[in-house]
Amino acid sequence: MSVARERLGKGVERSGISTLIRNRSIEVVYIAGIIVMSAGIVSALASPVSQSYIIYPGRDAQSIPETVINAMALTMGFGGLYFSYLSGRQTVKPRLVGFFLILGLLLIAGAIYIELYVYLQK
Repeated sequence: MSVARERLGKGVERSGISTLIRNRSIEVVYIAGIIVMSAGIVSALASPVSQSYIIYPGRDAQSIPETVINAMALTMGFGGLYFSYLSGRQTVKPRLVGFFLILGLLLIAGAIYIELYVYLQK
């Protein structure tokens, strides 16, 4: 009996909460890195501009606050895509289908609006 308990304890320890948290944290860091790189942090750091601009008017460079705005818009867009995806996968509570779809489309529309606003200010 004690041998079985010992084996069970090792199996639970191997696939425990610490492994799940470690794997999830790697995924979060990876996704955050993709968003930050896509937002243009390299461009903002390679050619710094005056921090008095929130949105730098030239198309050859961007400021750090503009990078944060781009990252926020990208995150909103990805969130909208995910909620739209969830609306199609919702089978347990069918009344949530419309909610997830509308929320997803609103987030996508908000992200497009923010990005167009930044683009037109340049």
